[in-house]
Amino acid sequence: MDTGTPRTIETRSTRRSLGTKHVGTKVLVYDRVTSTNDLAHFLAKDGEPEGTVLFAHGQTQGRGRLGKTWESAYGKGLYCSFILRPDMEIQRLPRVTLITALAVVRALKELSVEDVFIKWPNDVLVAGKKIAGILTEMSLEADRLSYVVVGLGVNVNHEPGDLPKDAVSIRQILKREIDISDLAHSVVRHLDALYEKLTQGFSGLRDEVKACSGLVMGERVRVVSEHYVVEGYVVDFDDNGGLILRLDNGFLNTVHAGHLTKAGETE
Repeated sequence: MDTGTPRTIETRSTRRSLGTKHVGTKVLVYDRVTSTNDLAHFLAKDGEPEGTVLFAHGQTQGRGRLGKTWESAYGKGLYCSFILRPDMEIQRLPRVTLITALAVVRALKELSVEDVFIKWPNDVLVAGKKIAGILTEMSLEADRLSYVVVGLGVNVNHEPGDLPKDAVSIRQILKREIDISDLAHSVVRHLDALYEKLTQGFSGLRDEVKACSGLVMGERVRVVSEHYVVEGYVVDFDDNGGLILRLDNGFLNTVHAGHLTKAGETE
């Protein structure tokens, strides 16, 4: 972990400028780090408070789910991690991933990006191509959440050659350069508001997740994880953010993670 990377901006409070209550009450900005999630873990273990957000202009070892890398071209994307200390059971943690995805969807829609939706459980797509990914990690203490680190990467000003073929950037879509700082502030404000709602329960947010999921209730999907492969028809989302599927034998099965494909799509 590169904990010695110099900060380009001194630690500052953004409560006044962003009006946030939970997320973004403290912001740290770095030039280049191995991974904002790695650094967030280091700081969280050292007592960094809930609401701290770490931004970096570039990452040398950006991480995604299942050991995948996240392309982090310097100065072209939004690379950040949020330190949270939610009072919730471990099984409810997928809620945090989903509200982070919702915050990105809301911010993109403010920029007039169309055809944007959440690919359950942790990606945001535009016209079927990945534009953002979320990596949620936790630390336990006596079987309870000690803290949560939510990493977020958004493709902002990348050119086609900067990204894999299945990915896209905001600049490619809107045909103009985007102010990354403005986008970051928008995402933080939306996440703060959604996190506040989450303290009151997930039921009200579940409808928005469903509407933004790109899934049609009743359509057939396949979910592949390290431990299982499940095929079935989409029924709903449960109160923990899991996806409820009706299997071919008629039974219901709830999956909480995995790579989702729709019928006819390649994995």
